[in-house]
Amino acid sequence: LKHVQQIVERAKQGNEAVDLNALKKLDAATARIVASSRGKLFLNGLKAITPDVAEILATHRGWLHLDGLRSVSPAVAGALSKHQGWLFLNGIRVLEKDVARAFLPYRGQLYLDGVEAITEDVAEIISQRRNGVELYGVRNINYQSVAMLRKNSEIILPAKFNRASWWPF
Repeated sequence: LKHVQQIVERAKQGNEAVDLNALKKLDAATARIVASSRGKLFLNGLKAITPDVAEILATHRGWLHLDGLRSVSPAVAGALSKHQGWLFLNGIRVLEKDVARAFLPYRGQLYLDGVEAITEDVAEIISQRRNGVELYGVRNINYQSVAMLRKNSEIILPAKFNRASWWPF
């Protein structure tokens, strides 16, 4: 805890990123210290977080990097949606419908570059977002889903899905 406090303080003074990728677990008390920082916050060592911790992390202002999370529950997604800043969740492989729905209120830029497949149900939900979603890792997706997502200029897909040659008709 003291160690984390020192890292956060040092970053605050130097206006630097807070690199806490070495942390494997995060309890509420430590999360409060970490969330008090501003700017870039790296917590890519975390494999899981509770909704309570997500709620606290959402009070951080700036870039929140949680690329170690392979999946999140709808409760965690809902809590993270309160975050003001950019949210990096590039470790998530599968985007479930209820998780996609939980991210709808989130007002920042959402990075989901680890997601490889998008179903039509999920495409329909994310296409409703008013803010950016980056999906550079998508490989497995059908035409209907691409069409839905392309109607929203805030959603970024791999470049190949923007080319006419990809369309069958």
